[in-house]
Amino acid sequence: MSPRPNLPPRNVLIGIAVAVVVLVVAAVAVAMGGDDETAAPASSSTSASTTTTELLTTTTEPDTGPRAPLTGLRVDDAGLLSRPALAAKIDNLDTSGETALPQAGLARADVVFEEIVEGNITRLVAVFHSKAPNRIGPIRSARTTDVHLIPQLGPVLFAWSGGNDGVVAEVRRSPFLIDLGHDAASSSYSRERGRRAPHNLFVEADELWDRITEPMAPPNQIFQFRAVAQPPSPLAEPARGVDITWGGGVASSPVDWRWDPDTKLYLRNQNGRPHLDADGSQVVASNVVVMITDYGRSAADTRSPEAHTVGEGELFVYTDGHVVWGRWSRPADDQPATLTDTAGNPILLTPGTTWVELPRSNSVTTIT
Repeated sequence: MSPRPNLPPRNVLIGIAVAVVVLVVAAVAVAMGGDDETAAPASSSTSASTTTTELLTTTTEPDTGPRAPLTGLRVDDAGLLSRPALAAKIDNLDTSGETALPQAGLARADVVFEEIVEGNITRLVAVFHSKAPNRIGPIRSARTTDVHLIPQLGPVLFAWSGGNDGVVAEVRRSPFLIDLGHDAASSSYSRERGRRAPHNLFVEADELWDRITEPMAPPNQIFQFRAVAQPPSPLAEPARGVDITWGGGVASSPVDWRWDPDTKLYLRNQNGRPHLDADGSQVVASNVVVMITDYGRSAADTRSPEAHTVGEGELFVYTDGHVVWGRWSRPADDQPATLTDTAGNPILLTPGTTWVELPRSNSVTTIT
């Protein structure tokens, strides 16, 4: 496995003294758990290991039917496409001493955004629309990044579990985030026994859609999709996947995606092992869009990073076993990013699930 020449190398974490590890983990746990709903601690659960072949699940696209705006795939239930999208903040803490894994519902998401929060931990915004998930979680708190990131979809239902006063005020002011969080729709949320708080809050997705009392539009299309025989870009080059780091730290979890030619999907690994959903399937995607993103400090909490998702930056798109290098450009909160290759051609994605990764610079290694 060799990185493409001239690309930044992966960060390598240097060994840290045990005492420092303990202190940092404790600090991260306080920072990440303090602004969520609280519950009595429960013992952690363990999951059985299974092979990648057993975990992998795929879906078959019907021959006819309308196309979903977020995946470009045909669906046989047109009623699903008339509803708004549901965006859920999902916990992704993954350490040996404390974990939010396995999550529930990721296998049913149309789009997933991965953003950096405190301690260089990542948190997910999973967007559901064309498929009908049931239980989703663990649900965690919002960040000011979300107030600027999510509006590109148009108005969406927002599943979350609070935040500090500044974040809560910004979420509730946004005309794009329809508040169906724990405080607003508490009967649709529950704590799972056998999991440690605060990593044990789950929501019933269908119940949130059932709460809609006024017509809402389906989400905006945010990607361009290619036809079956159409290349993603004239400049696409073969690549087996990508490695991503998030800035280091004892709770920061490196990610890699690997192209599987048999299923035509990218397999996600986290901390060097398959990333599994609660149903036992490995997390997969048809596209991995890596947008190099600058981070500042949130005005709501100076300890909290805020991704600058409006602007432009370096871009790596992994699709159909290829990589396309280019630029992303996003002019406003309520508009999606334009993805272009180095010659200015639009980059076309493969119909299916897309993960959008938002790492800082010098964090990406393409595997050729």
